[in-house]
Amino acid sequence: MTYLLIIYFFIILFVGFKSKGYKDRQDYLYAGRKLTAIPLLMTLVTTWYGAISGVGQEIVYNGVSAWLYLGLSYYVAAYIYSEFISHKIIDFNISSILIGILEHMGKKSAMIAAPIVLLYISPAPYLIMLGNIIDTMIFQSKNFELSIIIGIIVSTIYCFKGGFKSIISTDRLQFHFMFSGFLLLSIYIVFIYDFGFIKLNNIYLKNPQLFSIPGQEGWGYIIAWGFLAMLTFIDPSFHQRTFAANNKEEIKKAIKLSILFWLAFDMMTLFCGLYAINLSSNTPYISLADLVFQNSPIFYGIFVISILSVLMSTIDSFTFISAITIGKDIRQIFNKDYKKIHINWGIFFSIAISVLIILLFDNSRILNIWLTFGAYMASGLLIPFICIINMRKIKKPTLFILAPIVLTLIWDYFPFYDILPMYPGLLLSCILALKLTKKKNN
Repeated sequence: MTYLLIIYFFIILFVGFKSKGYKDRQDYLYAGRKLTAIPLLMTLVTTWYGAISGVGQEIVYNGVSAWLYLGLSYYVAAYIYSEFISHKIIDFNISSILIGILEHMGKKSAMIAAPIVLLYISPAPYLIMLGNIIDTMIFQSKNFELSIIIGIIVSTIYCFKGGFKSIISTDRLQFHFMFSGFLLLSIYIVFIYDFGFIKLNNIYLKNPQLFSIPGQEGWGYIIAWGFLAMLTFIDPSFHQRTFAANNKEEIKKAIKLSILFWLAFDMMTLFCGLYAINLSSNTPYISLADLVFQNSPIFYGIFVISILSVLMSTIDSFTFISAITIGKDIRQIFNKDYKKIHINWGIFFSIAISVLIILLFDNSRILNIWLTFGAYMASGLLIPFICIINMRKIKKPTLFILAPIVLTLIWDYFPFYDILPMYPGLLLSCILALKLTKKKNN
């Protein structure tokens, strides 16, 4: 098994380094802005699905209702983005959300937004998941720190050479890996491992609450994730891929096709996750595959590679976007006339920030990290950015961003009621939008 993982790592590194070199800065950062629907589709699907272990944990904990807040809500958000936002990103030439805020709301607002964006796009949650898998597979759960280091090196080192083109090349390959592994596991469960559908019915009889809506967390939790799904509108990975598209129609087509592939993959992960319910593990899918493929080590290896593919495709994308934010966007905030970008240094700083987050959150429930950082992103930046792309003139832009973030922070540490901190922050942001913005005169 160890040898199979090593071979996989070498293949990824080979593909990443083999990608064609870049001609200029735009080529390095956005693949020359020439991507068509198919490569966009593959990189969107693989990048978005980095939460695979977190999804497994949620299905084991909350049953089928997990699909409502981790699947359906994001399909809706992605469709809205494709129809009403993606073309504006291209028309307004907004290379990133931070640059959009800088150009339309000023330097002070961008300085406040920068750390929020950096925390949100940190690959830390995915590195935790990748570290757990490498530690389990190679070191028998005895060297998590070394596993993290290996995960960082393998998933990011090719970014230094090829930039976004290297990420696209590896995402193409990992797209096929991720679907192959889960399709194989699903087929194996149904047709070989104890007549899967009959066993699924037994799971229902033992745990009917896992098949109920809204599940153990309740509607409040599902609605909260519905709001968090709207972060798709300001997701830096979506913005980068939109900006890299050959034209507006290609990105629209890619996102709509991505929704279909997300749905297909979600059905497989949900199906497999239900079988993993009785397995006590931080990596439920891996534990399930270990049980199902106990007499088929090659199939087990293929499945582990599919999990790694999901995670690594997200880590390299988020690390690179973080690097762009640090090495280009933040530099532009302080010096509009800069000529040289420092993406390599940005990668190092991104990794350093991720390590600090890992130390802070340890091995807590992965979705807690997203919920924490997503709350600040949603309350502080979602409504202002919607105002920007809808050509609204903003008075007191710094207050518009800062006040909801401060309220969310206060509510997070001193909750007055059992209400998620994101809600009061978002409410205040909406009120400020009514008070501080108006339609620009053409």
